[in-house]
Amino acid sequence: MIWVFLLFCLLLVGTKTRFSLFSPVVLFILFFCLAIALTIPYHFLMPKDEKFSIAAVDYISDKKFWAVIEVFVRMLIYFLIGVLIYKYLLNVRKNPPLNLNIRIKLPSFNSNTLIAASLGIVVMDLILLYYTYGADIFYREKYHSNHNTLLTMLLEYSLLFLVFIGGVLYKGQKFYSVLLALFVILLCIGFGSRMATIYLMIYLFTIFILYVKKKNKKYFVIFAIPLLLIFFGYNLSLRFNDEYGHGIIPYLNLPFVSPEVIWENTIFNIYYTLIFGVYATAKTLSKYPEGYNYLITSLNPAPGGMTDWYVIFKRLRVTPYMPFAGIGEIFSFPKIAVVFYIFIGMYFSHIEKKIYQLLEKRNFVAGFILFLLTCAFIPYSFEYNLRNSVRFIYYSMFFLILIKFMPRVSLKRHSNHQS
Repeated sequence: MIWVFLLFCLLLVGTKTRFSLFSPVVLFILFFCLAIALTIPYHFLMPKDEKFSIAAVDYISDKKFWAVIEVFVRMLIYFLIGVLIYKYLLNVRKNPPLNLNIRIKLPSFNSNTLIAASLGIVVMDLILLYYTYGADIFYREKYHSNHNTLLTMLLEYSLLFLVFIGGVLYKGQKFYSVLLALFVILLCIGFGSRMATIYLMIYLFTIFILYVKKKNKKYFVIFAIPLLLIFFGYNLSLRFNDEYGHGIIPYLNLPFVSPEVIWENTIFNIYYTLIFGVYATAKTLSKYPEGYNYLITSLNPAPGGMTDWYVIFKRLRVTPYMPFAGIGEIFSFPKIAVVFYIFIGMYFSHIEKKIYQLLEKRNFVAGFILFLLTCAFIPYSFEYNLRNSVRFIYYSMFFLILIKFMPRVSLKRHSNHQS
């Protein structure tokens, strides 16, 4: 019966939502429906000794498996109800089709100023690197290194700005642009962080939107997607490189000493991205400690240092290296989960509306950033602590306020004769 109700809700939402990968609502539904669709055959058809099973989480009974699948179905239903409440009560029109064949005309800028700013960020990052990883960035025996969490977070976010500047400078300063991108990606590789793939994607996407001509766009995509997929396989394999060590030196050496690992981890990525979170949720539901104080801290928008997060976060883990899944955390309180995901459905619908308004006004940069900040909640809630995932909801709320004060980026649509 619950599956029938899910289908009914999907059909109703379909009357108010046009399929588009620029819709947070569509991406949320697509991601979790795909996760369910892939996990069921994986659970029943994959031989036990061939399962990836990080921390042995895949080995659960069929009864527990169907119970956690029901959690995901209920989550989707609550989310869809939130979407329906927002779109029908406010009579929101169906999101219009997007014509993203646009040329972005950036505000006038001095490339020397951007170069100077980027060099300042590079110097700051090197200082932060010294006080966080130090020599461990080049070689360490363990994947994790003890370092200041706040400084590390500042380092990673500053790299985001750096790689974006690199993309903007690509047309006039190709060599310097590529150097910036390599610097950012090399540091992220040294961390063993999947941010290396995300930042590479941002760099390529920035160039794609700003400078790739219409006739070359399909070739750029054909080149970029396999590159990102293979690089992500390499990127993810880094954290399992205990045999050769961790850090920039052993990580860069990995393709030469063990190239088959990259292909294996490319396949593993599919599991880790779309299947693993289901089992992590099951384990979270069975191990979550009693008490509302954990939930209150996880939902608290204040920085971790202003809460007891750094006191309790080690209790919210399946293993020392595997955090609880946010979906499992919130569904440890079933009634709160109803309210939470109805709100998420309404909020995603509101953000979808705002994104399309920004795109219609040709404020593409703001629309894209808002899209990324909101949609980051989806995979983070699937694989990471609840606190990590809701941060992106708060970031997107804050960004909505900032949009009013941001300089607008002028976009010019391609006419039919333009290349």
